[in-house]
Amino acid sequence: MADDFDAALDAFDDAIRAGLVRGVQEVTEDLKRESQNLVPYDQGDLSRSAKTSMDTSGPTVQGAVSYDTAYAVRQHEETTWRHQDGRTAKYLATPLRANSGRYQEHIAQAIQTETE
Repeated sequence: MADDFDAALDAFDDAIRAGLVRGVQEVTEDLKRESQNLVPYDQGDLSRSAKTSMDTSGPTVQGAVSYDTAYAVRQHEETTWRHQDGRTAKYLATPLRANSGRYQEHIAQAIQTETE
């Protein structure tokens, strides 16, 4: 009887983890898409350098969006630079802040779906 209970708890833990990983992966991809609408654009090198990554190796699950050019950080942080209409500095921070509540809800829903 105790073995059945332990197995059920382990299965529930696995379902929570699977939902968490899926939810974080989906919101990470969404943040990348949202940032693509804001990232400064000249020839497209910065925009094309966008990528997502996941770290699920430890007890926490982390998703990241990064832009990989020599000037990506400066473009993100330099709020005094002028850009084309709709393009701006803080191209990652702005959509993350704007969507943080929706992202939290999406992750919670992904976990709930896996545990039902």
